[in-house]
Amino acid sequence: PWRKIALHMQISGSFMLAGIRSARAAVTHQKIAALSFLVLLGLTFLIYLPGLNGGFLLDDYQNLRGLAEIQESPSFENFASFVLTGIGGSLGRPVALLSFAPQYFYWPVDAASFKYVNLLLHLLNGCLLCWLLVRLGNLLGYTEKQTLMTALIATAVWLLHPIQVSTVFYVIQRMTELCALFTFLGLLAYLHGREQLLKGRREFGYLWLSSGVVLGTFLATLSKENGVLLVVYVAVMEITLLQSLPKPPYWRVWCGLFIYLPLVLLAGFFLGNMEKLLVGYQLRDFNLTERLLTESRILVDYILKMIFPSLRSFNLLFDDYPVSRGLLAPPTTLFSILIICGLLGAALKYRRRAPMFAFAVLWFFGGHVMESTVLPLELYYEHRNYLPMVGLVFAGGQYAVRLPQLMPGRLRQLIICAGLVLLALFAAITWNESRLWGDPYRQAVTWAAERPLSTRAQEYLAGVWMVEKKNDEALKVFKRLTVLHPHDAGGFMHWMKLACTDDDLPLPNMLAVVDGLKTSEYSTVPVGSLEEIVQLREKNQNQCQRIKYTDLQQCLDSLLANPRYGLARNNLYTLQARLFATEGLLDPAMEAMDKANAIEPTIGFTLLQAKWLVSAGLYADALRYVAKARAVNDRKLLTRWLHEGAIDSWEQAVLEAQKASQAKAPGGADRE
Repeated sequence: PWRKIALHMQISGSFMLAGIRSARAAVTHQKIAALSFLVLLGLTFLIYLPGLNGGFLLDDYQNLRGLAEIQESPSFENFASFVLTGIGGSLGRPVALLSFAPQYFYWPVDAASFKYVNLLLHLLNGCLLCWLLVRLGNLLGYTEKQTLMTALIATAVWLLHPIQVSTVFYVIQRMTELCALFTFLGLLAYLHGREQLLKGRREFGYLWLSSGVVLGTFLATLSKENGVLLVVYVAVMEITLLQSLPKPPYWRVWCGLFIYLPLVLLAGFFLGNMEKLLVGYQLRDFNLTERLLTESRILVDYILKMIFPSLRSFNLLFDDYPVSRGLLAPPTTLFSILIICGLLGAALKYRRRAPMFAFAVLWFFGGHVMESTVLPLELYYEHRNYLPMVGLVFAGGQYAVRLPQLMPGRLRQLIICAGLVLLALFAAITWNESRLWGDPYRQAVTWAAERPLSTRAQEYLAGVWMVEKKNDEALKVFKRLTVLHPHDAGGFMHWMKLACTDDDLPLPNMLAVVDGLKTSEYSTVPVGSLEEIVQLREKNQNQCQRIKYTDLQQCLDSLLANPRYGLARNNLYTLQARLFATEGLLDPAMEAMDKANAIEPTIGFTLLQAKWLVSAGLYADALRYVAKARAVNDRKLLTRWLHEGAIDSWEQAVLEAQKASQAKAPGGADRE
């Protein structure tokens, strides 16, 4: 018996010693992973640091110009108006705008402050992604070492990949970053709920699941509309990686209410509003079929960029990307469609035998289901891969951990070295791109040289020349645009606006400009250029007099006659009214503004009409337009309170002006 006791003690001691060693190993793995992750965050910050010196671009100005009103008068009403009246999407994206509002002091001269916040959000999203992948690895039963290594590798690739650069440094894409942030938080809550269900805590489990899906989707969508795809990501996880987990009672009921029903409602919304959604194709030089064909090539291009990135393959301006006009025009269209169909077919067929492969494929294409399908958006933007690439990097991290374990010693070391070299290549290209984004002059010259057919790249270069006070160089760019794109009046309009403020430059042939606008392809440049010229004339009647009033009026008439500008008629009538007003033509100005308000009633411009009427001494008519502005405001349920004070002030000002006028009238001296 003593020998048995001694044997049992020896066996127990061995188990205890093995447990202690395992615990020490676990702690060591965690410490190494934590230290490595901190180094990764620091490295990412340093690599992105040179790009903070760049400026604002493209949609930054349109979406953030309301910050000027806060800067002029930092009141609660102006803050709320900026946050609740955004133009970035159908919902206004108030959560994203709320993050911009406190930075009003830096607008529009200090883009670095905005980019710095974007960079911090990118690092925070990297932390959330790593946490998400660790939780996912734990649910899948990976060893701790395997889980930590997979999460670390995948997060490193995601943080350092050069395709992410435009998301960080294109200021307005903070909307994309915030959408990703709340999507990650929602998915983390979902996975925590899944863990609770496995432990038998049904009430807490379903509460976490429901909260993650509902709150995550709500906040992500108010940051950017494709936040609704959170349920798509959940569905992808469930039919691939999590398919073998036990299904607790009421699981099908919960999935029906919180996953499948939202997916059906989302599909129903798009099908039910397809006619309205497709109206936007009036602004494009491609139709729905051509967009879908082109996007097949673009999606394959995205994948190739993620796997095989190269210098000078990354950019922000892809407006010159060739449109697919048929299956074989160009031939790569059919080839791309076959690749996509093959990937999707293989993912669905082998989702049980190869769940990681299926997860990567379905997550990527599920993440592009809004921005790369039927909506009449612009064709190509790299920031659309910010979330969709998560599936690819997670699968890549998992294969990178498993593959060396299957190889003999030297080959294993070779594979590990190749992986490190590839990661270093990603970091090097990202650093190079960051330096380019931090030098607007070099960036403009580089992009214009790389994409000579891109209108926006050439416009960006011309803008840099104008900042450098080299208007003659800018004019050369605009003249070149008129030759490269004869069916686009943008070059002529830029030329006209530049010559309007520089007497040393020749004016374009105005007859050619007016005729060209009648058949020009749609562009925001003609409307924007005319608005800037009208603003100059509003501020000072003597400004921009080189261009005759009649020429400006004919430009507006040509655009109104152009069917491609049908969706811009509201803005065109508004500009026409303001131009009439600069010439003191009240009746035509009122008539044109009435046409604009008939298309889309606007409180600000209705009150502007009241101002014109007051200037003409027509106080009763002015009060009638103030009442119209109030009626428009009363139809706004959520933002009605924002404008009530301003409308009351206008009404009071008109009444006081009316009283003052009556007091000055004959027989009114005693009252005065």
